[in-house]
Amino acid sequence: MTAPPPLPRWFWLLPLGAALAWWPIDPWWKSDDYLALHYAQHLGRALADFVGPQYGATDVWWFYRPLVTLSFWFDQLAFGPSPMWSHASNVLAHAASALWVGLLWRRFLPDGRAFAAALLWALLPGHQAAILWAVGRVDSHTAVWCFATLWLTLRREERRAVGLPAPRWPLWLAFAGALASKELAWVVPPLAAALVALRGDGPIGARLRHGARASAPLWFLLAACFGLRLLVLGRLVGGYGEMQFAWLPMATGLGRTLLHTLVPLGWSGGDALADATGVAAPVWTVVAALPPLAALLLALRRPAWLAAPLLFVVACAPMATFLAGAHNVHNLRYWYLPTAALVGLLAAPGRLAAGLVLLTWLWPLAHVRAEVVAADRESRRLHHALQRAADAAPSGPLFVAGLPHANARGTSLQFHFGVDRVLQPPFREPGVALFALRPIVDAPGIFRLDPPGAVPTRLPLGTTCRRTGEGFEPVPHDAPLPDLELSGDVGGVVDLTTPRLLGLQDGSRPIRLATGATRPEAHRLTIFTATGYFCCLFPDHGEAGTAHGTIDLRRFFVGHPDPPAPQQVPPAVYGPGGSYVMRGLEVPTTHDLVPEFPVLVEAGRIDANGFTATHRARRLLTFRFDRGYARWVRRALGLER
Repeated sequence: MTAPPPLPRWFWLLPLGAALAWWPIDPWWKSDDYLALHYAQHLGRALADFVGPQYGATDVWWFYRPLVTLSFWFDQLAFGPSPMWSHASNVLAHAASALWVGLLWRRFLPDGRAFAAALLWALLPGHQAAILWAVGRVDSHTAVWCFATLWLTLRREERRAVGLPAPRWPLWLAFAGALASKELAWVVPPLAAALVALRGDGPIGARLRHGARASAPLWFLLAACFGLRLLVLGRLVGGYGEMQFAWLPMATGLGRTLLHTLVPLGWSGGDALADATGVAAPVWTVVAALPPLAALLLALRRPAWLAAPLLFVVACAPMATFLAGAHNVHNLRYWYLPTAALVGLLAAPGRLAAGLVLLTWLWPLAHVRAEVVAADRESRRLHHALQRAADAAPSGPLFVAGLPHANARGTSLQFHFGVDRVLQPPFREPGVALFALRPIVDAPGIFRLDPPGAVPTRLPLGTTCRRTGEGFEPVPHDAPLPDLELSGDVGGVVDLTTPRLLGLQDGSRPIRLATGATRPEAHRLTIFTATGYFCCLFPDHGEAGTAHGTIDLRRFFVGHPDPPAPQQVPPAVYGPGGSYVMRGLEVPTTHDLVPEFPVLVEAGRIDANGFTATHRARRLLTFRFDRGYARWVRRALGLER
């Protein structure tokens, strides 16, 4: 294995070009950024992530990413809660990765084509979420360590081949940084083994053995990492609980991911180009697909190049379950590292082919950048408006209608998650409780407290606000419904901590709420969490002849046989298709600042409009959970003992 010639000076244009193309313009915080910075304010929390799950999570998502948390702590130590620096950090990481990609590809392509491949990767529009979202550093920062590890592996073998010193410690250091940043790093040892084998000479068996020996230090460190994860997390594999293996959706998602990656005009800028030229957007998309398709066909005429898509598939392995969500272009960040295996195919036929591909990407790149800038500017204005609303409001939480999850095309998150941290330190002193007044999921058929576009219901706690342009104003008083009297709580609190839930499940400690003096046809119970509310409709649970309304929380959460009827009564739902509130509350009880949620109780009838309230409680209850709720759900469902 021979080393390539000395690096041409013009290769240093790669990190410069990558930084200039992605440099932050009026950046602002998005979604999980609020959670990350709030958690990482204190060094003790950042260090705790080295011996526990990310952000001190107690369930649901089991991630081990201490270097990411530590980087957010450093950001605040050095620059305060500055969105400019946190985003610039991602850009600088991307610039370094662009250079690594070029250094790797020049081991397999001439310098000019390797430069073109790295430039394509540097300007790939699908990278926007990994770079322009502060928390996207779980991909952009991790990739720096991963690419460095791959390069160091090849470089070490090149030095050993000519008898030069080749220490292992740089390799271990880089890979340890990758393993402490994201689970994506688990694919580095097989990728390193494959790259060494591809660079080697001789029979395929000898090359594979060479690759295995060269990557052995990485496999050793990976095994040690698995042991550490088992020790500090209590499990090996973590991730989003709702992501499941489903081969057909995953295969379809892979095709869609490749299409979105190679033909970004299909999701960014196509409509704008059509408006500017009068040519239909699908026509432009087909035209834009021709250069990458031609480049791939030309490259894959050589069987040896089939290794590149195989490496892409290997690199995709940790994110395979996310392929089912490929319709969301924001998820393209998951393929930030794997796409480095594809760009060489686009550049292999020559710089002309790479140049034509790049031309089809420049307009989508500029367009998605403009969309993210516009979304960030809107988020900044809304955040300042929330500050003013909090200043003007009396004591108590803010329930705010009109906070956007994301921009219209879904290319930039906004107030999607971690909403309860938006008015907490370091973003505001003193902190103010904030609830997004919207359904937890914005999807067809989801039950809502108010119809879309209607004036929000004014809640009997804190201040209810609605968005008016770029500001927020309190919701005016409306004609109140007759009061729905409640009993069964203790000082407004319903204890749903784990011991009570265990008793609720086995029937030894029932929890029932009585509502009003007459029995209604149905109830609507709305649970407010930081990210959104669960609005649940269900028939009254009272027995025949009961004089008052009844809400049986055993039926509400887990369902149970309803004598004398033989059928199983299902838990309450907040929308169609089995959207059980029992499962929906797993994430809020784990990740909201406090697992205690205000609850509005109404009585009325189910009709063509869904539900018409005839009575509404003039006080909110509090459902008090603890961090063991998600585990209790698994036990109740028989998924865990």
